[in-house]
Amino acid sequence: MEFLDGFYTNFLRFFSWEEISFLFSGTGLLVMLNLVLSEGLLSFDNALVLAIMVSHLPRDQSYRLGPVKMSIQQWALTAGIFGAYFFRTVAIILGTYLIQFWTLQLLGGGYLLWLGYEHFFAGRMKKPEIPAYGKGFWATVIKVELMDIAFSIDSILAALGLSKRVWVILMGGMLGILFMRLVAGVFINLIERFPLFKHTGYALVALIGFRLVSEVDWIHFHRFFSYLGPVGVGILVVFAVAVLGTAQVRKERLGAIQSIIQLTLLILFFSWSGTRLHLHMSDLVFGIIMLATFCSTFIFNEAYVRWQGGGERKGAIISKSTGSSNGKGSHKQDEERKEPR
Repeated sequence: MEFLDGFYTNFLRFFSWEEISFLFSGTGLLVMLNLVLSEGLLSFDNALVLAIMVSHLPRDQSYRLGPVKMSIQQWALTAGIFGAYFFRTVAIILGTYLIQFWTLQLLGGGYLLWLGYEHFFAGRMKKPEIPAYGKGFWATVIKVELMDIAFSIDSILAALGLSKRVWVILMGGMLGILFMRLVAGVFINLIERFPLFKHTGYALVALIGFRLVSEVDWIHFHRFFSYLGPVGVGILVVFAVAVLGTAQVRKERLGAIQSIIQLTLLILFFSWSGTRLHLHMSDLVFGIIMLATFCSTFIFNEAYVRWQGGGERKGAIISKSTGSSNGKGSHKQDEERKEPR
């Protein structure tokens, strides 16, 4: 009963003038600007995935519904919009209430940190390609809607990290779908011109994850460690050290566990520092930090391109020299084989 009362009270926030008017304040406009930028940088990748999923449908066949005429591929993407809007709205209404529980906020922030960690540190792993498959139009529409639901998780969590205002979160969820359908091409062109932007989106996500985790009071972890006692904490430390040490030798088998341990230590540090050092930021301060991070991409993009070009040239030189040495070695071996014994 208490859960239903809390959910109903949270639902009434969507009709509060204080929540609505926040969108038109200076802080609200700055938060919405950061939301648009982060959604755009993240949605272009999602748009490419959806394009692959519908690529097996014919593009040269069109269907007219009233005054609207589109190809079969476009109809599949458009039909998926309606289900995506419905499920995302339900997720937003639930998320704005559930994020008030520290355990779910910790999981949400940890998930965003994992996205950033996987991109910057675990990105060396080869990611499986997404096949273009499907038996028919409606089967493809269902798969598109399911993929939209999966994409909505990071979108809603990003909005929750930027602000706890319900209308900001609602606008973020709606913009995520709109950007995947209409504006993804703009950001694709932007990333082609400024390659560093493909990392900026994940940096923004990691910042949002840091904010969510740092707002979790350290007292919750302190109680957990007190419950385990010195022996339990010692066993955890020994296990973590053993896994981290063994993972240096068997990276393929223990690499995932090593990443989880490293991410857990990072979450513990963020929660401790956020509580002890009072690193909690207002929406305005955090919005300025997000915008500064985005704008810094224009400043450091040229240096990033030069660094990437230098790395590629160095790799080409090493490959060329290795190939030459291999060629000389093989030529010498051929001569030795030709000599009579």
